[in-house]
Amino acid sequence: MNKIKFILAFFAVISTASLGGAIWFPFVPLSDLTMAKSVNANWDPVYRTYSFSPQDDQAVSWIRFARDLKPHELEWWWYAPNGQLYARSFAVVPPKDFSSGDWEGKAWSAIQIRGCDAARMEGAWRVDIFRDWMKVKTVSFNIGSQYVSC
Repeated sequence: MNKIKFILAFFAVISTASLGGAIWFPFVPLSDLTMAKSVNANWDPVYRTYSFSPQDDQAVSWIRFARDLKPHELEWWWYAPNGQLYARSFAVVPPKDFSSGDWEGKAWSAIQIRGCDAARMEGAWRVDIFRDWMKVKTVSFNIGSQYVSC
């Protein structure tokens, strides 16, 4: 009986995952998500943190997940401490490239801090991350003296 349940569950996952030629979102593993002060040439986060100073150049929201056979649109909604939408940005992660074997999709967005309005808006910020118009995660971070834990 357990063997039959396992087989049925397996086929349910496989059939759901292959709808439309792409993996359905809940079955796409979110590999990593963080805030950082910058990204390097390989698009990896540099100096992961959730606390920023008004003197920092930027606050970066970085995400990595398994790629599939279709491109995915990413969107970031940045909210200031007063709850108002501060900025929006967009990116497209291309489909998996079988020739390179690159399975991971990395993307990032940033807001400028030093010399911009964000430097004068100290407090608890948040960024909502959407993938194909579905919210993936909300990340809290701070600018200034107030600490935000991971």
